[in-house]
Amino acid sequence: MSQDVAEFTAPQLLTTHIVDSAAEALEAVQAADVLDLGVRVYNRLVPDTDDADTLVEEWVVEVYTSAPAVDPDADEE
Repeated sequence: MSQDVAEFTAPQLLTTHIVDSAAEALEAVQAADVLDLGVRVYNRLVPDTDDADTLVEEWVVEVYTSAPAVDPDADEE
């Protein structure tokens, strides 16, 4: 095991933002990139607040202290 792997610490979650559109999610990702922060983005369907029979899409942007490090020389399985 290399020394770099032994000293790796996982990025810590700083904040979670829930937005209504992909455009807003993209804006949050770009802002995190400017600050050199890591992000995880996904969308999900949730019940509409006005009509429980309808689902609406929302985007979740989780901002982390850093992006996970990836070794470009590592063999992919």
